[in-house]
Amino acid sequence: MSRELAFIFLCLAVSAVVGRDSSPSFKIDTVNSQFLLDGDPFTYIAGEIHYFRIPHLKWDDRLKRVRALGLNAITVPVPWNLHQFDQDETPVFSGNLDLVKFINTAYANRLYTILRVGPYISAEWDNGGLPWWLIRNTKIGKYRSSDPAFMAEVTQWWKHLLVKVAPLMRKNAGPVLMVQIEHFYGPLGICDQIYMLQLANLVREYLGNDVVLFTVDPPVIQFMRCGTIPNVLPTIEIVPTAVDGEVQSWFNMQKAFMQGAPAVASQFMINPFKLWGKNVTDPYSNDLIVQTAKTAFSLKASISFHMTHGGTNFGYWNGAVDPYPVTTSYDSFAPISEAGDVNQLYIAIRYWINNIPGWAYPPTPIPSNLPRIAYPDVQLTVFDTISGFILGVNPECWASPETPRTAEYIRHGYGYIYYNTVKFETIIECGQLYIPTFADNAYVFLNQNFVVRHFSDIWKSSEISQGALYKQFGTIHNNTIDVQGCLDQFNSLEIIVEITGRAHNMYPVMSRGIQGNVYMHNITLENWESCQVPIETYEISMVKNYENLQKHIFETMDFNRSQSAVTSQPSVFIGNLHIKTEPVDTFLDTRGWGKGVVTINQYNIGRYWASIGPQQTLYIPSDFLHKGTNLIMFYEFEGATTACTATSCTAKFTNLPIFDY
Repeated sequence: MSRELAFIFLCLAVSAVVGRDSSPSFKIDTVNSQFLLDGDPFTYIAGEIHYFRIPHLKWDDRLKRVRALGLNAITVPVPWNLHQFDQDETPVFSGNLDLVKFINTAYANRLYTILRVGPYISAEWDNGGLPWWLIRNTKIGKYRSSDPAFMAEVTQWWKHLLVKVAPLMRKNAGPVLMVQIEHFYGPLGICDQIYMLQLANLVREYLGNDVVLFTVDPPVIQFMRCGTIPNVLPTIEIVPTAVDGEVQSWFNMQKAFMQGAPAVASQFMINPFKLWGKNVTDPYSNDLIVQTAKTAFSLKASISFHMTHGGTNFGYWNGAVDPYPVTTSYDSFAPISEAGDVNQLYIAIRYWINNIPGWAYPPTPIPSNLPRIAYPDVQLTVFDTISGFILGVNPECWASPETPRTAEYIRHGYGYIYYNTVKFETIIECGQLYIPTFADNAYVFLNQNFVVRHFSDIWKSSEISQGALYKQFGTIHNNTIDVQGCLDQFNSLEIIVEITGRAHNMYPVMSRGIQGNVYMHNITLENWESCQVPIETYEISMVKNYENLQKHIFETMDFNRSQSAVTSQPSVFIGNLHIKTEPVDTFLDTRGWGKGVVTINQYNIGRYWASIGPQQTLYIPSDFLHKGTNLIMFYEFEGATTACTATSCTAKFTNLPIFDY
């Protein structure tokens, strides 16, 4: 090469560098089918992680573990229903819901953010993140469509959300690279392109016309046709595969819907979630997961591991794949466990990334696992029956002369609904109780005594409570029970209905609670009270009928309640865990219990269903404990078994999670 020609090439190279815009930005280069971050070619290897499933004091720990994998980004969905619990409330963005703090904490650990704003997010979360009160508002038509009433609600929600996101965008020197609208809209089959365009335009109104928006759908042509719109990046979900050429064909499908699109698998589904009553095993080997990731990366694809860290469905926030609810643990065989441990999959992914030539984000040192302990056993005593507890806290109730009210009507979104005829005394004759339509599980009491099935009943299961009705659980559906033992006078009937978790993968097909008439001995029962059950928000100060409860709880533990109720009645059990030093993480062992929820220091740590499984332990972060006395309350709805004696029950702890496989 002549000196003159070499000089020309040098001048051209210098000109290209000088002319490149290196200001903060994130763009799509459709000429070269790639992303540009601050003007440079960019590929991400991300991991999905949910701030709302992790106590906020552990955010930094979990994000450090994500970064130590060698990832350079996280994928984060935003659950509308958690931020805006009620329609009349202003959305909350503080504490465990401080989205801005979570994103900034990730950025402090050199992790960019890919944000999923919904409004539907799936995420194995109750109702896919859509608020329960949308069901109550009869003016709202089909969800996830261009129905004006629904779009009006989305607009109000995004006014609060997107103004917080705007300063975090990359063009403003922030860590948010791009924003996903909707989720898996194509498989829904509505194909409402106007709705998708409305969402896109609404985001652009707040984040600017230059924001990179994207959708995600399975790489199936009819789904991609329904779920994609012009000028919005189509991306896909992929799974581990050993089929030659399959990964390439998936990305070919994706790119066919946008000329010049970079290859993107916004969800690389590496592990399944767990369901109550269904033994879910990990279908993919670590080698297969890593090999598929290698193949995608060799095709210059960006990917996001789903999930990298699952976390926990505290409270009542789990979703469902009817007829199975998602478990409290959202561990999902992820590389980072529910309690933050790293496993062999983590090591395998990290080894691959550490050996990518020229990767600009090599793995950082792995933080040590957090300490855990199996605390000493705690003896629990009976505080009251479930129905006695509910009446004792004087719940807010709605009277109705005909049918019971649904959960949504009485503005109760989650947990349990309590129905009674106590004040009206309408039951004169016993017989077969028939509840045609309800959701999801119903527990029946006559004169405050739990109604159990007789051996003559056709329906039997050694695993399902003999005193419960199930709208649907697996193959079981039952809506009748023979009620015997009526007194020669008016009798009271009580029904407690559990909301086990709304499906996260479809439209809500019905509201929760009792949906119509209730019949006893072929007679329509009337004059009902429909009441909220305050387990989630229960505070000791709310109790109306136990003036010395504080003293009893923390000193004598003497409630003057009949201990014979321990195994014969659904009951509330109470005890104290004494911690002498600074608390650490632990697991509550629920084996020997039936079905219910546990609160510790009035934090609802989630549902248990030990008789069904597969989850047998509940994760208790140190954040929910304190040095000194910690109040434990079991709300047992189906009857404890080996955890109890005739006079008391035992709460056991372990330092390891336990699942049935």
